[in-house]
Amino acid sequence: MKKLSKIYRKVENFFFNSSNNSEFLSFFRIAAGVVILLHFISIFSDFDQFFSSKSIVPPDIMATFHQDWQLTFPIIVKQIENIGISEATTIIVTKTAYILLCVCIIIGFFSRISAFILLFIQILLMKGSTFFIYGADFFTSMSLFYLILFPSDSYFSIRNFFKSDQKKEHNYMPIKRLFQIHISIAYFFSGFDKLMGFNWWNGESIWKAIHLPYANRDFNFDFSWMADHSFILILVGWSTIIIEMCYPLFVWIPKTRKAWIFLTISMHIGIAVVLNLYYFSAIMIVWNLTNFYFESPSIVTSKSSIFNFLQRKKKNVLTLIES
Repeated sequence: MKKLSKIYRKVENFFFNSSNNSEFLSFFRIAAGVVILLHFISIFSDFDQFFSSKSIVPPDIMATFHQDWQLTFPIIVKQIENIGISEATTIIVTKTAYILLCVCIIIGFFSRISAFILLFIQILLMKGSTFFIYGADFFTSMSLFYLILFPSDSYFSIRNFFKSDQKKEHNYMPIKRLFQIHISIAYFFSGFDKLMGFNWWNGESIWKAIHLPYANRDFNFDFSWMADHSFILILVGWSTIIIEMCYPLFVWIPKTRKAWIFLTISMHIGIAVVLNLYYFSAIMIVWNLTNFYFESPSIVTSKSSIFNFLQRKKKNVLTLIES
């Protein structure tokens, strides 16, 4: 029974101990909001070609990839048109609302409500344009979901200027642990999936990736020399597998945490530069920093830690005076 009680206390402390700092909350809110806003601005001028009735892929063809009961942006547009509001007006309102909601998240003005509405709009857009979505869109949805769960606008936000009452204490650790476990599982199975096929063992997947039609357009690196040095492709392939599969192990160990975060972020920077997947890489870097960069035990943030810290300083001063 004693062993069980110890295990229970450890599990309880792991999920509910709120001694960690809250800096990650404001960082995640601002960084995720900025990435989501920039991602939307990058497609702002092409919005009609992706999501309107004049889309590159006609809406009726796109509709074959989702169920009739699913709400999508084209369906919402049609319903609004039935009450006399044109598609152009709906699109303008949607664009404006998307940007304003991102700004509200960034500045911390009712971030949870803003994230909830923005998530609804973003899913409507995603479900109505399955041909154009990729990893960044899915991680955008998940980021907005965590922004709904986290009390992120309780710290370093404009909302605090409008609150006359005292700041409430929030125990956000269960959600943070869920977030940390989430990213650990995602990396592990991403690496495990690569391990199952031989294409990553012999470097073939790396060779194909760097020669994709949409890849390497911004910097135009010459990778032809790698054909005579295939061991580099093999090394990169296995390095990716090891970084991802070992992520749940080494990122939780304090001594190896920073090194593994550095390796993971370096991997995503490489993906951004070579494959031009800037927003996917950016959102993954934000996830890594949010979850584990602020885990340093040396940072004093909780009330009890501050009290103990001041007590130690007081004792040191008294010792110096007595001596």
